[in-house]
Amino acid sequence: MAGGKKPVICVVGTGGTIASRYDAAIGGHVSAATAQDLVSMVPDLPDVAEIRVVEHSNINSALMDTATAFGLRDTLRKVLQDEQVAGAVVTHGTATLEETAYLMDLTVGSEKPIVFTGAQRNADEKDADGPRNLLCAAMIAAHPAARGRGVLVALGSEIHAARDVVKINPEILTCFGARDGGPVGSVTRQGVHFFAMPQCRLQLEVDHLKPEVHILKMGQGGSDLLFRACIAAKVDGIVVEATGGGNVNRPFYDGVCAALDAGIPVVAGLRLPSGAPHPGKGYPGSYQSLMAKGALSSGYLSGIKARILLMVALAHTSERERLREIFNIAGG
Repeated sequence: MAGGKKPVICVVGTGGTIASRYDAAIGGHVSAATAQDLVSMVPDLPDVAEIRVVEHSNINSALMDTATAFGLRDTLRKVLQDEQVAGAVVTHGTATLEETAYLMDLTVGSEKPIVFTGAQRNADEKDADGPRNLLCAAMIAAHPAARGRGVLVALGSEIHAARDVVKINPEILTCFGARDGGPVGSVTRQGVHFFAMPQCRLQLEVDHLKPEVHILKMGQGGSDLLFRACIAAKVDGIVVEATGGGNVNRPFYDGVCAALDAGIPVVAGLRLPSGAPHPGKGYPGSYQSLMAKGALSSGYLSGIKARILLMVALAHTSERERLREIFNIAGG
């Protein structure tokens, strides 16, 4: 850094456990601390970067709606357009962090680092993990090697790619993992270390989302009831979390066919914690039968990430082959 000048990092607050304090009136914790409050809890931050603060929202992330999440795209674009700003840190509740982070990875379109972080312990707990997570996230965002890696997620000293990250536990501090693979980096006493470059990334320019995309998980003996409800409601799209290598039973198969016939895009994925669907079985309901009927494949994306991608992709194009190309790239 010329003249020893520290990089400028903008901390964008959206709420979550990292910002939660006990409210006696409701008998529980609620997002209350501002982004400025969070920054003030980390005295070492000025040693890492010059910090600026933007308040986007202040809600627990289970309450995060699509409009508020997509609005963060515009907030981040405005922040990162400033030539003085080297990167951004987003504080977010961990419940839906993986969804907002992937939405930003698909839509922001900046080479500057964007690092999401949060906490498993509330801001008013004596051993709150939020301050250290925020410090680590700022270190990552300020690191030159973080450029061009897309949106990153940092908790418990681990760095994950937005496309792959999933929440794996509701309480432990290292609450995130990667669906396939592992962390792309870490933060230690020696600094920020990157192990791998995130793969299968793409950016789509959209000015809105198609929010009515629903996930249907198949359980043994499941019926087509929810498919019929989706078709009647004329939803934007459906993501099916199938068994095994991507296979469903006959009622689900009939539901997929009916949805496709009604012009509703269907993505076939897995209910498993890792892996991708693959051909093998030949009966009606097999993965290859779903592909033959015109369904799209999630590839290695989780159902949650496939839903985010479909909401964005449908706002970008309605052309089926272009949708298939998008999912082939992102799903790997």
